[in-house]
Amino acid sequence: MKRGTAKSKDAHALRSRAKKRFRGQSSPRPRFRSPTDARALMHEVQVHQIELEMQNEELLKAQAVAREAVDNYTELFDFAPVPYFVLDADGVVCDLNLAGAKLLGLDRGRISGQRFERYVRPDDRRAYATFCYKLRADETQTPCELTLLKADVGFCHVLVDGTAVEKGGSAGGRGWRLAMIDITERRAAETRRNLSAALLEMFANKSSSQEYLAGVVDVIRKWSGCQAVGIRVTGPQGELPYAACAGFEPDFLAVENRFSLGRDDCCCMRTVKQDFAAPERTLVTPGGSFRCDDAIAFAGRRPSGTQMRFGGNCVKFGFSSIAAIPLRWREAIIGVVHLADRRPGQFPPERVAFLESLMPLVGEAVQRLQTDAKLAEYRDHLEELVRQRTRELEATNAQLREEIGCREVAEEMLVRKAEELKRSNLELEQFAYVASHDLQEPLRAVGGFVRLLERRFPDKLDAKAREYIEGAADGANRMEELITGLLALSRVGREGRQRAPTDLSVALELALRNLQFTIQAAQAEVTSDPLPTLPVDEGQMAQLFQNLLANALKFRNQTPPRIHVGARAEEGRWVLWVRDNGIGIEPQYCERIFQVFQRLHTRKKYPGTGIGLAICKKIVERHGGTIWVESEPGQGSKFCFSLPDASARPRPES
Repeated sequence: MKRGTAKSKDAHALRSRAKKRFRGQSSPRPRFRSPTDARALMHEVQVHQIELEMQNEELLKAQAVAREAVDNYTELFDFAPVPYFVLDADGVVCDLNLAGAKLLGLDRGRISGQRFERYVRPDDRRAYATFCYKLRADETQTPCELTLLKADVGFCHVLVDGTAVEKGGSAGGRGWRLAMIDITERRAAETRRNLSAALLEMFANKSSSQEYLAGVVDVIRKWSGCQAVGIRVTGPQGELPYAACAGFEPDFLAVENRFSLGRDDCCCMRTVKQDFAAPERTLVTPGGSFRCDDAIAFAGRRPSGTQMRFGGNCVKFGFSSIAAIPLRWREAIIGVVHLADRRPGQFPPERVAFLESLMPLVGEAVQRLQTDAKLAEYRDHLEELVRQRTRELEATNAQLREEIGCREVAEEMLVRKAEELKRSNLELEQFAYVASHDLQEPLRAVGGFVRLLERRFPDKLDAKAREYIEGAADGANRMEELITGLLALSRVGREGRQRAPTDLSVALELALRNLQFTIQAAQAEVTSDPLPTLPVDEGQMAQLFQNLLANALKFRNQTPPRIHVGARAEEGRWVLWVRDNGIGIEPQYCERIFQVFQRLHTRKKYPGTGIGLAICKKIVERHGGTIWVESEPGQGSKFCFSLPDASARPRPES
């Protein structure tokens, strides 16, 4: 139907009605009886002529109004935002507005004269036929939702309402006027919302990334209607197998699952690396996805040596539509969603863009599920370690309980042995003291009688007899010295006084007074550092210093002795020493000299009993310390001993 047809028909109808009106008012031609009758008739004709002119003016005005109404109707019809179609009784499009042509993506001339059913998706044609039948029967009904096919191989969703009109067709009957609302965006929004909700629900319900990705593949495949969908996830070594897929042949997967980022090159690998070749950059979306509507033709246009690179196995297995969408997690690409279909043009840009918007959600879910799986693995490993450690601790505890029992028995025995040893030591000390004291009287008697024999019979004794007498007297004297030394050794543990804070300088002065004549005879020089005040037995400290000083004075060389007494604070103790410039000691004898009766020289060269250093050791150990010597032959000796002091702190070096 042409847009000017309605206007011309309305004007023709007005003219027809005016002619009928005037034709009905006409009468047979009258016969004139007189001039008066003629004049009256002329007057009547003039009146009718005036009326006719007035009616013509009204008719012109009505035609102008009709033309304006037609123009307004045409303008409203053409430029109405709602798609509007006029169909005849056979469903053929008689007229449509610009919005309707834009909806289908065609010119109005190409749509007019076509059956509207041609543009309805085959799955919805039964619903369209039911809708038209109810319109023909004047039944009240709700709008019908249809999917229309567009000229660009796309589609749109519309909500259709209509009314029946008196419009004849080739078969007669009534026509329809259809008004439509484009709900494609609304349906897309609902689909996106439903798809997002489905992905979130799967994330909440799936227990592993493998199970979740399988659900994602199923949802995407149903939503897009494509034949094959796969999701690749990058492995730790750069491998890129399908974590989940559907629709691919086993032979295809056998090859594709061996691909690696560092070794292979295909659209999936290049999408993950975002490194596309020059010929295919026009196929890359702003979101970084690769999308090709006809990969077979695209690869065919490439040189023969590079066809496999741009088509790869997808072309080899007949897939024409290809899309590779990066799977993102935060700023990184951790995989790719691969869509493939043997039909061309199955992945329009808006569909790919929508999947791009969902990939961060999928990537976040995959990363969390993988992290949860690793945490679960670590947790199971830790639980196994805890169980193993618990078993070990239980075995160790059982062993410790057994050892504790044995140790308690051993400690009990040790306490008994310690008590027996203490009692034995006391008995030995008592015996040594008594024996030493009681042995002195017979020795004095033997020595006295030998000297008396020498004085009583001086004339009767020859040189040999005098030698024997001298030897006996000397032996008695040495025996008395040994007994005196043993008596002193036994007194260290037996007659010690209570410890009290003592200035060790006072104990040193006491020892120096006892040795003043020996020091003068040896022409010795004794110096000292400031000594600390410690809780010790003053008498035993004086004896300790005296024995060490006497030892330094005895074992001297030709040089006058130079002796120095020093002290330094260490953590929790004081270390004191007596250093000399004497003959020194071989290193192998540094432990032996502190034993009782151990001598390194003959009595003729260095007199003594070999008890003095043993007494020093016993005094130091009684005070909770240790004693040792640092020496080299010919370089002098340094006798060191430590005494505990909880308040002692190392002094900072100046």
